[in-house]
Amino acid sequence: MGGAAFLVFSQNPKRLLNRTFLFGSLSTAFYGAFLAWGINLDPSSTFTYVIWMFNLTNLGIATGFLHFTFVALELDKRFRWVIRTAYAVASIIFIASIIFPAWFIPELTPKLFTVSYLNAGPLYYAMVSYFGATVLIGFITLVRGYVVQKEKRRQIEYFLFAAIFGFGVGVIDFFLVFNIPVSPLYGIFYGLYIVPIAYGILADQLLDIRVVIKKALVYSLGIGGITAVLMLLIQFNNKLVDLFPWVQLWTIPIFTATVSVIVGRIFWNNLIENERVKYEFITVATHKLRTPLTQMNWGISAIREQKIDADTSELLDNLQHSSDRLIELTNMLFSTMEEEDQSYEYEKEEVDLQKITDTILAQLKVITDRKKLAITTTFDTVKSAVADPDRIASVIEVFIENAVNYTAAGGSIDIATRMVGNRVHFFVKDTGIGVSEQDKKSIFLSFYRSDAAKRIDTEGVGLGLSMAQSIIKKHGGKIGVESEGEGLGSVFWFELKKK
Repeated sequence: MGGAAFLVFSQNPKRLLNRTFLFGSLSTAFYGAFLAWGINLDPSSTFTYVIWMFNLTNLGIATGFLHFTFVALELDKRFRWVIRTAYAVASIIFIASIIFPAWFIPELTPKLFTVSYLNAGPLYYAMVSYFGATVLIGFITLVRGYVVQKEKRRQIEYFLFAAIFGFGVGVIDFFLVFNIPVSPLYGIFYGLYIVPIAYGILADQLLDIRVVIKKALVYSLGIGGITAVLMLLIQFNNKLVDLFPWVQLWTIPIFTATVSVIVGRIFWNNLIENERVKYEFITVATHKLRTPLTQMNWGISAIREQKIDADTSELLDNLQHSSDRLIELTNMLFSTMEEEDQSYEYEKEEVDLQKITDTILAQLKVITDRKKLAITTTFDTVKSAVADPDRIASVIEVFIENAVNYTAAGGSIDIATRMVGNRVHFFVKDTGIGVSEQDKKSIFLSFYRSDAAKRIDTEGVGLGLSMAQSIIKKHGGKIGVESEGEGLGSVFWFELKKK
């Protein structure tokens, strides 16, 4: 658990999502370690009592999960008051329990096979109530995010699976506290929930969605099968001790805990190795492609300086077009990799959205004239926003190029801005191929292209919108698409802060 948490944290310590994940993971690790320690200690010892007081880490688990959920869905600023209230309530329960420990744990007594186990006081009831309410709010928020934030559904699926498995297993430890005779050792598998969450944080969008889902299913079934076997061993722990005198009471718990750690480590290493190989391949490929493409352009330029006939000139034009297209695709792939690096710093300033739009339209004038597209721009109410000039220009270019490419001859494209609250809303509306409800869920994923788009442009690779989404997210903005369906046009939009 700790290894996965620190690995995610080390990817970018400044990223709030990574920090909240680390906080929740360490709380879980401390809880599990001190629970396993405490059940084998003398209940009359003061030291044992101190060990059991680490049950307060449940406050950190619940609060960390809630905070992580809001950050993952980019709702932390909007619901800052909820997060602050959660931390405040957790702090009050924690401080009160430290000052009045007997109100948290009145006494320790043997229960089931444990040498010592805690009994609940009024503050423990308060902690359990807080735990349940906080986790429920976080879970409901995740479900709502899954419904509303369609572009994040794949990542949210990992978080939902982790929450259902983790808290479904973890709450078993509470049963024996209230004298419900259920073995608390089932709860040792709680920590495995960290694997899907960590993968959901680190997983990029460069694999086909079907491949990722298949891989996640295989890993989940594997973990589930091994977990089931280990739980059966725990169930028959006492019987094994009676049948085999050489088996100690603590043998099975220690064995299952060790196997759990090893299994989690194996699956985690496989996931990380897959990601490492993929990133290395794409990075090396983009660098290797740039050199021969640059040399090709030099060669074409050198030939043009000589006397050539019309046929040769036309051939060179075709070669130049193909070379430029390859360079464009290579740069887009490399830019996507750069955008996935969370340490990338933006230089924000007030940018003129109308000027950027006019420049891009001027570059595409030959195509728009040939297709006889009616293009209108409306920047009467707002013309500027705070953004990184080069990056936001890339987003606008993707929007406009897609509108031009996927709108039939004689169609229309409207580009405009308006204020929505304190944000600048930029949108490109076209009468093109449109977007189906099914495609809306995946259109911002890397390498995803709808069937309609493939029929129009066979050379596209599906990286433009993914890159645009990454850029807008790092600006703290929003991005989306609206469409009535295929053949009915679409509206691609983003929102940025005015100042």
